[in-house]
Amino acid sequence: MRDRLKHIPPVARVILGTVLAIILLATFKPSAPTRDIVDNHARVRFVLADPQARSPQIQLFGRVQSPRAAGLTAVVTANVDSIPVRAGNRVSEGQLLIQLDDTEAALARDRAKATRDEAAAQLETTRLRYQSDKKNLALEKKLAQLSADNLERIQSLRERKLVAQTQLDEAEQAQARADLSLSQRQLSVSDFRNELARMEARLASAEAQLEQAKIDLARTTVNAPFDGTITQVSVAPGERVRPGEPLIDLFADTELEVRAQIPDRYLPAVRQGLIAGDLAASTQLEGHTLPLKLKRLAGDAADARGGIDGLFAFSHDSVKGAPTAALGRPLTITLTLPAQPQLLALPATALHGLNRLYRIDAEDHLQRVDAHIVGEAIDGDQSLLLLRADSLTGGERIMTTQLPQAIVGLPVDPQPVPGSNADTGTETESKTENATPETNPHADNQGGDSE
Repeated sequence: MRDRLKHIPPVARVILGTVLAIILLATFKPSAPTRDIVDNHARVRFVLADPQARSPQIQLFGRVQSPRAAGLTAVVTANVDSIPVRAGNRVSEGQLLIQLDDTEAALARDRAKATRDEAAAQLETTRLRYQSDKKNLALEKKLAQLSADNLERIQSLRERKLVAQTQLDEAEQAQARADLSLSQRQLSVSDFRNELARMEARLASAEAQLEQAKIDLARTTVNAPFDGTITQVSVAPGERVRPGEPLIDLFADTELEVRAQIPDRYLPAVRQGLIAGDLAASTQLEGHTLPLKLKRLAGDAADARGGIDGLFAFSHDSVKGAPTAALGRPLTITLTLPAQPQLLALPATALHGLNRLYRIDAEDHLQRVDAHIVGEAIDGDQSLLLLRADSLTGGERIMTTQLPQAIVGLPVDPQPVPGSNADTGTETESKTENATPETNPHADNQGGDSE
């Protein structure tokens, strides 16, 4: 045997020895100590179901706007003379905002006034000419008649060869001139009404131009159309502006509104409350709680995604506490809807998914309960979900711990939420405080105390 081992290569002998050593160690190793398996259940918190009439609250996110926001533009071509206000200043109705150079506008007014005076003089001349034409018309008729009588006598004398042909020709010419003059005078008298209408129209046009020139002159002074706050000044002194160019923007800070989108699922309750007048809303602004009132719903839903905008107005008392330059400021609104019966107030961790709760039965097993969100109950920093679960009548234990592997029939170790309606004594609290990870390995990874 020893001779046979000598014929084995050294590497093979090393491998063979290693395999034998492993076999011997595996055969003769000491056995590991054993422990009894303890059935540990996940420790969870619970409260007792207490369905009752509650007022749902929803949080909305909106921005402050004003229904009266104006962008004032230039009406005349002029240079900017002075700007006594700045962005952020609060102004009163009629207060001077921008003064434009009125030299050009004053010259335009003077030209318009001269044109008006000329038109008035022409109208008066037309009236005087008519009076003169009426008097001259009678004379023209008399001259025409005399010329006709003279022509008739000359013709009679010519037939008797008592006058020359030249005299007859001259009498005919005189008659023609008299008839032409009479016709022109008659036309002038007959056309008086048309001429008077033309002169009156010219005078009215000149007066309108004068009034426009006066308006343009007045518009070189830009005044505040209402009480408000300046948001932007678009020009500087010395700058030349033309009609339509922006000058200054302002908004009425006493008529502020907050525009916030209301989700579709809350719209029926909001419409009902808006009609009944039992909606309440508020917002937190710089440490102050300001009451709001839902005035109306937006008529255009083209830009709304999943809801319709609601327009909330500050009450008269709250406007005093609102900042003067709050246009465009984002705000969070708490809207309180009309009370609804049989609603549960539970922490958000009690809801699994979007539509289920878990009830703990008498054997400490989980049972699924269908529920849907109605709103929230907001009390300071604490926020509870308001849920409707028709299968719960009251007194059932509802798990408030968010348990990822929660399924129907799962055994749990229920503990009441401290200070809740399920917390009936100190014994349970002591039991909970004395629980350690060794006795409940699920305590750390299951979020046993969701509160």
